[in-house]
Amino acid sequence: MTFNLIKNAWIPARRLSGRRVWVRPGEVTDSFTDDPLLGLDFPRPDWNAAVSEWLIGLVFTALPPDGDVDWASRFVTPPPPDVLSAALAPLAFAFDLDGDGPRAFQDFDLLAGVEPKSLNGLFIDAPGENTLKNNADLFIKRGGGDVLCLSYAAAALITLQTYAPAGGAGHRTSMRGGGPLTTLVAPRRKNVAGDEVTTLWDRLWANTPDQGWDPSDPTPDDPPSHPDWPLVFPWLAATRTSKNNEVTAPDQTTRRLAFFACPRRLRLIFQPTDTQVCSLGGPVGDILAVGYRTQNYGANYLGWIHPLSPYRPDKKSGPLPVHPQAGASDYGDWLAWWGFDGEPAYGVARWNDRRFQLGSALASDGVEAFGFDMDNAKARQWLEARLPWAPVYGDDAKSLKDAIRQLIDGADKTAQALLYAIKLAVWGQRDGKSYRLPETLPRDAASEDVKQFWRETETAFREQVKMLIERPAEHLDDRMQWLETLFTHGFRQFDGAVDLDGLTDADPRRLIYARGRLSGALKPWGDVAKALGIDKANPTKRGKAAVQEKEST
Repeated sequence: MTFNLIKNAWIPARRLSGRRVWVRPGEVTDSFTDDPLLGLDFPRPDWNAAVSEWLIGLVFTALPPDGDVDWASRFVTPPPPDVLSAALAPLAFAFDLDGDGPRAFQDFDLLAGVEPKSLNGLFIDAPGENTLKNNADLFIKRGGGDVLCLSYAAAALITLQTYAPAGGAGHRTSMRGGGPLTTLVAPRRKNVAGDEVTTLWDRLWANTPDQGWDPSDPTPDDPPSHPDWPLVFPWLAATRTSKNNEVTAPDQTTRRLAFFACPRRLRLIFQPTDTQVCSLGGPVGDILAVGYRTQNYGANYLGWIHPLSPYRPDKKSGPLPVHPQAGASDYGDWLAWWGFDGEPAYGVARWNDRRFQLGSALASDGVEAFGFDMDNAKARQWLEARLPWAPVYGDDAKSLKDAIRQLIDGADKTAQALLYAIKLAVWGQRDGKSYRLPETLPRDAASEDVKQFWRETETAFREQVKMLIERPAEHLDDRMQWLETLFTHGFRQFDGAVDLDGLTDADPRRLIYARGRLSGALKPWGDVAKALGIDKANPTKRGKAAVQEKEST
């Protein structure tokens, strides 16, 4: 009997009670009022993310909401497992993982003449062939996934097809490039105990597109023989290749393909279990995945806008998907994640209209951002963050959007001034009556102090954004209050980093000069105030006195 991704209970999930269970896709709403599923529970966070994206595409294909009212009714009262399972059942024909017919997320060709590879190569953060050849896998070691149960093999396969990085000549990246950033609305609701929780269904349904997003055929009412099903599930027909620079454009298929795209040509290799076990401790069935075959020049996707990612404009290439940046993230990244200057993710952009229909059913909002930070083919880190949702989409949201941007610009100016001031205080060299930085000073000197500044002001920033949303007529006051917050944290970080007591051999004038540079940037008429758009607003006497008092201390 084949292993089917619709029929089999292959998805590990965690309930509100903490209990781990294995469910079918149609069971994601099981025990919703008593002990709901909160999220997936694979042993890798990228698998949880990619399979969640797949579930969103599956729900859209089987049960697309017909407008905001229909969407809201199924948010308040989710479809029970029998209803959801019945809606998904007609799609089971396309989701066999093994067997002699088409295999989900795998190549239509058997690739029989291709040399097998270790399953560890399916992991995006696994060391590449050159790294292994040079024995340079110092931090991320080879191995660890040579044998996988079918559940984990399916998750690894879906994840690679969804986030595929560069993999050498002709080994195509995902539809959004290597390691894209995904942003999902993650609303919270109050459960029967009065606690605020984000359930798995809430996360999936909040980001499921409306029926009008892709009204094209086929639908679950159409038989498996319908000729257009390969436009949705590409493994059902001969593989689209790109050996001669062919591309797969949106007008050649359906928009739903975004959830099921297959840029990599792969075939899993299975064998009877015998005495082997899953390398990651997954459940062992009759067969295990023990390797795979791969061929280059799979589908090359061009011109797509994926519904689960924000996009930024590019003059030459058009909209480009946002990717995580190197290093620790902070709220300075949120403008891009919200889609301020480009195209936000579908669910994020639609949330203002959808949440209006919910009324008291909703406790609070949030946005989850996740993805690989890639350096070409190398995964440097996996990012997961939760940021507040802000209603900045639509013509009437310009004031809020501008105010939030000013808050972040003000924090960025403060961080720049703080970095320069710390460098001057610790390493500055006399230059007449002023001081300058040594030419040999590393660019990343004192960078950790600035990262700490961003971390320490994030809670205050979240509160400030909340106030901006709740008090649209008082944005100027909120921005002036934010200047005081930046002043306080900027000097607190400066004094902690410089350690005036420890610099006994330092030039006192250099320290005073550096502190004065920071003070000048943070005055009500300085660079930070200009970034906040309040430099021309006359501060009150109380505000001036507060500034003078802080400077004196």
